This record gives sequence, C-alpha cells and structure tokens, in this order.
Amino acid sequence: MTDLDKKILESAHGEHRLNPDEQRKYFGTFAERLVLSILLADAENQAILANFDQVLQDLKAKYDSLSLKISPKLSLTNQMLYMKKTQEAGLIATIVSEDKSDSPFGLLVHTDKAENIDNPDIKALYPQLFTNGKETGQPHKKTFWQKWFQ
Repeated sequence: MTDLDKKILESAHGEHRLNPDEQRKYFGTFAERLVLSILLADAENQAILANFDQVLQDLKAKYDSLSLKISPKLSLTNQMLYMKKTQEAGLIATIVSEDKSDSPFGLLVHTDKAENIDNPDIKALYPQLFTNGKETGQPHKKTFWQKWFQ
C-alpha cells in the first residue's frame, strides 16, 4: 500500500489504537496504569522538583516496572532535571510529543499493568509537599470585629 492509501484509510477509519482520546490525554498510556499524575503547573513547583527523587523511591518500592512520561510543555531545564532524577532512580523517562494532544499533565508515572488507583494526583498522594510553613498549628488571631461581635 502506498502512503496516500494508508493516509486515506486512516482518515476514514480513525486510528488503529484502543481508546485514542484517553491515550492522547495520558501521553500514550491508559488511565488505569497511572500511579502518579502531576499537573503542568505543579510540575514547575520547586518543592515537587526538590522532593521528586524521594517520591520516585517511594513509588519504586510499591510498584514494579515504572516509567515516567514528561510533557514537552515543561520548560527545558525542568525536563532535563526530571529526566536526570528518573535515571538516577533507575527508571525509564521519555518526553512525549503527541499530535493533537491537549493534556493538562506535566508528568505521569505509570506501570505496564493496570493498577486502578482512584486519584493518582500528587496533591492527594503526597499532601505534605504542598503545606506552607505558616500552618504550624498556631491559633488564628481574631480580628477586631470578631472580638466585638462574637
């Protein structure tokens, strides 16, 4: 078959992969394989970048054959830092540039089999990375109006 015939058949019948919209959203993998997802804005967060190696070690202890998919929308320096940390952990990292993809994710860690995690978001799995230093258990000071009207 020529390339023109192949292009016409692909346009008429769609792609030859299972659930292509889901695979575009999750950088070529399926949602049930995800063990960690980090949104694009969160992936630029320095607290996550600093603690990413500990997160990878924790995930590596829980799951077998992990891979990291990196969005090309991340800054080039952060892409390289995440790749370096992933390779130091002994895992595979790839930068995925999918055509027609509009994924909100910056980083996805997945396995080669279904894990079916309900909420693989980093904010749900590792909330300690998002706590501020201000929340140290100090009582909230009442305002002037709260003192008078309560």
